[in-house]
Amino acid sequence: MTTDFYTWHLQGDGTARLLTLSDETPCAGPVWIHLNYTRPETQEWIRSRIDLDSTVQDTLLAEVTRPRALILDQGLLLTLRSINHNPGQEPDDMIGIRLWITPKLIISTHLRSLRAVNTLQRDMETNNAPKDAGQFVTRLVELLNEDMLDTIEEIDELTDNYEKIMLISEDVEPVSDRDLADLRTMILTLRRYLGPQRDALLSVIGSHLIWMKKGPIQRLREAENRLTRYLEVLDASRDQMRIIQEQLQTRSNNELNKQLTFLTALSAIFLPLTFITGLFGVNIDGIPGNDGHPWAFSIFTLFLVSLAAVLIYLFKRARLF
Repeated sequence: MTTDFYTWHLQGDGTARLLTLSDETPCAGPVWIHLNYTRPETQEWIRSRIDLDSTVQDTLLAEVTRPRALILDQGLLLTLRSINHNPGQEPDDMIGIRLWITPKLIISTHLRSLRAVNTLQRDMETNNAPKDAGQFVTRLVELLNEDMLDTIEEIDELTDNYEKIMLISEDVEPVSDRDLADLRTMILTLRRYLGPQRDALLSVIGSHLIWMKKGPIQRLREAENRLTRYLEVLDASRDQMRIIQEQLQTRSNNELNKQLTFLTALSAIFLPLTFITGLFGVNIDGIPGNDGHPWAFSIFTLFLVSLAAVLIYLFKRARLF
């Protein structure tokens, strides 16, 4: 079951029971309420809860969010992002999830399907549910990290491949500008969200929330370390992309300089030839060869060819070709 509107009661022993919003909140274990924030009934339900601070309500219903963590008494307002694995979507079009977490209540809102949330729901169905709110937070963060792994590894591999192509290829542009631009955009987009997400995890780790026990905190530290490694890969890939683009620019400039040098040398060869032929083309008495000598044109042509050969030789010696 992968709907966008459900309520689970985490019963504290790894099992979970599916509820409805109209059910009374059980005494034992937290209740996880997952909602689509675009639904009118969701907006009405959240706005009607007097136990939710206005900041919490606004965040749960916000269309655009950035990763952050905010501690309100013993409640945790958390917004996170994950890779978009939905069909036909780009991975860097990241999906946001908004959470309000207390020891007895977990409210999460979303718009698009999120793989980590679907996995959590399957855990509920197979009696592998988190036992408390702290384990819920930790499990969700770990799943979000796992969802990013394939994309991060793909970026790392693509960047290495582009760099190898640059080293072995003699083409001016061995990699298309479009491919490089797409990859760089993906790197920058992921980096823009994952940096604040790591900061949010650090805030949760240092929050000293009573219901965040030692075990979940240790797992969160590992999750934060893993996210830091992702950021290091993205930073390294970003630097590699910058070097690749500089190399491409250098190659293009060198090729353009070669072409300009060739055209300049070609112009320098034909300039004296053009001057001489123009001079001898003047229809004035006294021009050498204008007396009807039968070998005049042949001698003149041979002279021009010899002059062009000498100029070409000189330019080759100067390495202008």
